[in-house]
Amino acid sequence: MKHWMRLTLPNLFTLGSLFSGVSAVFYCIDGFNQTTADPARAAWLIIAAALLDAVDGKVARYSKATSRFGIELDSLADVVSFGVAPMVLVYTLKPFEELTWLPCTLFLMCGAIRLARFNVITNRRVSDLGDSQGYQKENFLGLPIPVAAITVCSYVIFCWDRGEELHLAGPFMGMVVLLSFLMISTVSYQTLPTLAFTGFRSVLTMIVWLSGVVAIVVDPQTMTFPIVSGYIFFGIVRWLVHMVRAEEETVVTAEE
Repeated sequence: MKHWMRLTLPNLFTLGSLFSGVSAVFYCIDGFNQTTADPARAAWLIIAAALLDAVDGKVARYSKATSRFGIELDSLADVVSFGVAPMVLVYTLKPFEELTWLPCTLFLMCGAIRLARFNVITNRRVSDLGDSQGYQKENFLGLPIPVAAITVCSYVIFCWDRGEELHLAGPFMGMVVLLSFLMISTVSYQTLPTLAFTGFRSVLTMIVWLSGVVAIVVDPQTMTFPIVSGYIFFGIVRWLVHMVRAEEETVVTAEE
């Protein structure tokens, strides 16, 4: 593959993600208010942006085209597609009436902080490894903003599939606030597993991931929200267990 093609291909996926996110914003501003009255369409556009975002990094690594330009472009696209777009969707629905702008603004600010922190860490890794070698993360520090956006959007899709209205507005806004703080937290979240069957644990992890993917493919309107919520909840539980074990080890060391 020619050098310019290797550098351009990942960025095309990034721009595709940005296009989907901006399209969702335009649809929220004009589309579902006046034509179809279906905000789930905007939510699906944001989820499509997340799928394209998931592809661009893998393409960059496999083609050994990771660059700081690509990292910066990806973050700029992410803040629009997964920060601005889902919060425009939520604000248009106004589940908390005139106060809806407060949790929406919090989500966007925390998402921007999350992306800035990610860039600092990633640029350090790329500098250590060399741009041409790429990099591979084992865990995310804090909830990735695309996952937070998918959670919000999948809940909207779930509600519209069951009555064409947003249910439990108060808990929903509480979820938006929780997602905001999880993005800037130190809770560790696992990345997608690789196809390396090195032991029972890796096989079990792969089976769980594949089962979730199959469930979403079979019934995306119903299964996306609970599965993504389960991923978020599992990360919190794993982090709490790790904190308890670390505290116990500290106590034992101090006693010795």
